[in-house]
Amino acid sequence: MSQKEGGIFYNMQYLLQQDYRGVNIAVYALATAGLAISVHKIRPVSKFSKASKVPDHFIRNHEPLKGLYAGVQHSPVRVLVNHKAPIYLPLWHSSKPPLPVKLWGIEVVSGNAVNWLECVARGQQVTLKPIGRDNDDLVSTVLLHLPQPKSKDVQTLDIGKKLVELGFAKASFPKELKKNTIESQIAPALLSAEAQAKSLRNGIWSENLPPIPAYIVYWRKGSQLTLELFVLTAKKLLQLLKFTTKSALIGTKNLILIPFRSKPKQVQTS
Repeated sequence: MSQKEGGIFYNMQYLLQQDYRGVNIAVYALATAGLAISVHKIRPVSKFSKASKVPDHFIRNHEPLKGLYAGVQHSPVRVLVNHKAPIYLPLWHSSKPPLPVKLWGIEVVSGNAVNWLECVARGQQVTLKPIGRDNDDLVSTVLLHLPQPKSKDVQTLDIGKKLVELGFAKASFPKELKKNTIESQIAPALLSAEAQAKSLRNGIWSENLPPIPAYIVYWRKGSQLTLELFVLTAKKLLQLLKFTTKSALIGTKNLILIPFRSKPKQVQTS
């Protein structure tokens, strides 16, 4: 190593070993500022009870918010969600009311929507994807997570889409939506759900549309029975194939092991 290089490393080592109060203060200040920015961005202890309390960047980035379904507000219909902050503070958070959520893209037109929500969603976990604000209401989609006891899986339903599919709500959103936005992704699914509800005469469409012709009803029932029969036959064939394969493997194994089995010794009698 040259004398010049040795001098540079020596000077750096000397500087690092010195106790510079100003440098320490600057480092601590930068660390504190970074922590403050992170806390402001994540809001780990903030429980939102009003849309005005939800930060703008949460709505702009559609930041998912976790919570529990708490009920329904009437006139107008709003889903009430107990927002769950990442860090739970019992005394502070328990005193705050639930957050009213307006479902984007739909208009609830049947009282059965409230009954369905109260029966299915009460106390279940939900995930919000904020889209905007309507006074103190948060405009958002609401994903409902329903645990399945038999399969131990979790079924996720979009509440707005499901209400439209059941005929308890109508699709209602501006005709012109910006491309490549979350609204432009949700709108086609709502229109498809509404078309299905009309086709099956679900909910309000059983009264607002003429009855389904009898031949279509019979055709649908026949198609459903055919599909169920096909599924049942496929299951039986799979069970038979599994049993046959297992039996063949056991038989092949026994045939292979025959030469290796020791013959029983004959006992001579005097």
